Amino acid sequence: MFLTKLALRNLARHRNRTLITSMIIAIAIFAYILMDSLIGGMTDMSYATLIDYEVGHLQVVNSQYWEEQEKLPLKDLLPMKAAAQVALANTIGYKGGSPELEFVARLNNGINELPVIGKGIVPSDFSRVISFDGYFVEGEMFALGEHRAVMGKRLADLLGLEKGDYITLLVKDKNETFNTIEAEIAGLVHTINPNVNNNIVYLPLDLAQQALDVGDEISRIVIRLEDKDLAGRVGPELERGLKKLDGSISVYPWYELEAVSVADAKNAGIKLMLAIILLIAAIAIINNVILAALERMHEIGMMKAMGLEMKEIIYVFVIESTGIGILGGALGMLLGAIGVGLFANIGVDFTSMMSVDMADWGIPVLGRIYGSWNFGTFVQGFLFATIVSLLASIWPALWAARKDPIVALNQL
Repeated sequence: MFLTKLALRNLARHRNRTLITSMIIAIAIFAYILMDSLIGGMTDMSYATLIDYEVGHLQVVNSQYWEEQEKLPLKDLLPMKAAAQVALANTIGYKGGSPELEFVARLNNGINELPVIGKGIVPSDFSRVISFDGYFVEGEMFALGEHRAVMGKRLADLLGLEKGDYITLLVKDKNETFNTIEAEIAGLVHTINPNVNNNIVYLPLDLAQQALDVGDEISRIVIRLEDKDLAGRVGPELERGLKKLDGSISVYPWYELEAVSVADAKNAGIKLMLAIILLIAAIAIINNVILAALERMHEIGMMKAMGLEMKEIIYVFVIESTGIGILGGALGMLLGAIGVGLFANIGVDFTSMMSVDMADWGIPVLGRIYGSWNFGTFVQGFLFATIVSLLASIWPALWAARKDPIVALNQL
């Protein structure tokens, strides 16, 4: 008990060193918590952006089509009746299913052209899965049977197009024959998904099917559920029912998409950066503990001369260092809570701050990015500070305690 009180008294006696070391630990823990919040927020928003504006919660496709989906082939398509079968299925949490026909095209304004992705959709079904309500800058959604299109405002600006202008899409049909789709721009949208804004042209499904000569076939059915966490449970059940219609039909949850895999790989790289931040903090902690031992050689000599054993001297050092780690960890958690609270409620608009498009950094989100709460990170940061401080003190304390008392007393 006496040694514990002595160690705690030393924390107050060496106030400057205690505060400096604690602040180093606190800043490291604060940076770790804030960076983790940023990564978590970006990840959650990226997933939400993909789900809400492109992929839904489940994808119903031909399993052969899934293997080559990035090429948007016009083979191994689904019969349109599969969409009706999905709608009739007693699927838990089902909110809607949107049949889509995706294809590669070149968008022409009569002078210039750009490569784009065309999507044939049924507007009424599409709106139950992916809603553009509130995102129309000009115009409105088209209806089936019309020769009209909807595209992103940014894509339109690149070609100098406006609502009411006519566009031409140059496409290759199912037989590899060139064809064109003529359409009037019915509306322009600007969402928080840069891919929708920059690369996609939406058309009535019947118009796209006719131009691509695919009959009543579609590329996929995008399904929206009440909660994304239902996807892993509902997918296999729905697939079993659909295979009775066609054995080649498969159902894939949103987290199996390549875009999600890429995002996970990027997050792993960022996690490595966080580990480096903690490593730097650990080095700073160890360095301060070693310096403290060197500064107090005379004091250690006095403790040995008074009869304290080596293990008792080590104990005093360990308690002091652990106390600094606890103090720094607690302060870091407090700063982290304040930072994450502001970040989660106010957010940061990196696009405005740095004048860059976050999509260029592989983050499919536009506008303000919000942090997320991860209480596990707070616990990890606190335990890291405490454990590293404890372990960092053992070797310097052992080294100092082994010194001859006379030699130690002469080192002022």
